[in-house]
Amino acid sequence: MKFSPALIIAITVFALSILAVGRILIGLIVSNLHQINSLDRQQISQKPADHRFSVIIPAFNEEKFIRRGVESVLKQTYPNFEVIAVDDGSSDKTGMILDRLARQHPQLRVIHQHNQGKSVAINHALKKFATGDLIMVLDADSYLTPTALTNMALRFDDPRLLGVSANVRITRPHNLLEYVQKVEYLLGYRLKGSEELLGIEYIIGGVGSTFRKSAMLEVGGYDTDSITEDIDFTMKMIAHFGNSNRQFGYADDVIAYTPPVSRFSQLLKQRYRWKQGRFKALFKHRRVIFNRDAKYTFSLAFWKLPKVFFEEFLMLIEPLLLLWIIGIIHHFADFSTIFAILGLYYLFAMATFIPEELKFWERIRLMMVAPLAYLILYVINIVDWISLMRCLFNMKRIANNEDKTAKWQHVDR
Repeated sequence: MKFSPALIIAITVFALSILAVGRILIGLIVSNLHQINSLDRQQISQKPADHRFSVIIPAFNEEKFIRRGVESVLKQTYPNFEVIAVDDGSSDKTGMILDRLARQHPQLRVIHQHNQGKSVAINHALKKFATGDLIMVLDADSYLTPTALTNMALRFDDPRLLGVSANVRITRPHNLLEYVQKVEYLLGYRLKGSEELLGIEYIIGGVGSTFRKSAMLEVGGYDTDSITEDIDFTMKMIAHFGNSNRQFGYADDVIAYTPPVSRFSQLLKQRYRWKQGRFKALFKHRRVIFNRDAKYTFSLAFWKLPKVFFEEFLMLIEPLLLLWIIGIIHHFADFSTIFAILGLYYLFAMATFIPEELKFWERIRLMMVAPLAYLILYVINIVDWISLMRCLFNMKRIANNEDKTAKWQHVDR
């Protein structure tokens, strides 16, 4: 029996659709279980966790946001912490603002150094000044909610846990592009809760990321040859310790806010850096992929990490698949496919917005735009596709780790 090209494409699209639906459904179910575990952990805790935090805030020309970020840590309900702000050779008023805050708050220590990059700034604070057993890294333009350290400390009562990412949200949007990012973060982080329970977490993001200091020192701190130090460092930790007996997780009740990117050109710059850095980290630590060592979970080594490359391939050919779908819809005047896609993402959005801890009117606004969730996220798809094409043109340099830099790469916010 011969299969026509059209039939092969149809079967392929159907199979990919089933995989997409299954991924979202499984992700939502497991994420809900993860959220229930977080609530149970808070309820059974009878006393504050016995940990000391060193919150490291590396900063370069962040006069616009640095005060808000530092003060959000100083206002934490958790009692045992210190704040170490590293002014990495700023040419604006960042250093002056930090010095003024340090005179008012003894918990804040300010380090001034020549501009050497974010990774170097973090390592300097980690190795020379941090006294806590837990290290949280907070981007200078971001801030924490008051219970962030309290909830994070409870997570580390599990001795197997080495690193935990925070639940990052976008601050109040002011234009359509910023609103797109707000929806993207809410939906994306909703599924992130499933990654810990499935043993596939491999990115502990830079905003509010927390690690055990002893583990960080054992691997030598952050490498200084990456533009996405958080992705590279998580993969470095996993490569060294494994993720089977030692774990990496996500705390949905540790909420941090970060400002969105306001212009399309700047969003392209940001996402290209993220994608380039992720490719670079995966090539650099490629020995984890398809590794049969028992210290790595099968789901990470044989499913999640290989799937990253498969998903990038699907993104590469997505314009062709989209054109084919549009052609089928036009030829048969059958809109069931597009309605099914919109309906799936509508249900996904509703399942995210309803249980999330949001202000009442914010939840109402998000539920009103839920039917447009797929179209909203497609803006990000376009940005990711352009970023992927740029990465492919530079793949040889990325794979060979030829660009060794830790320089700051700010985007306008």
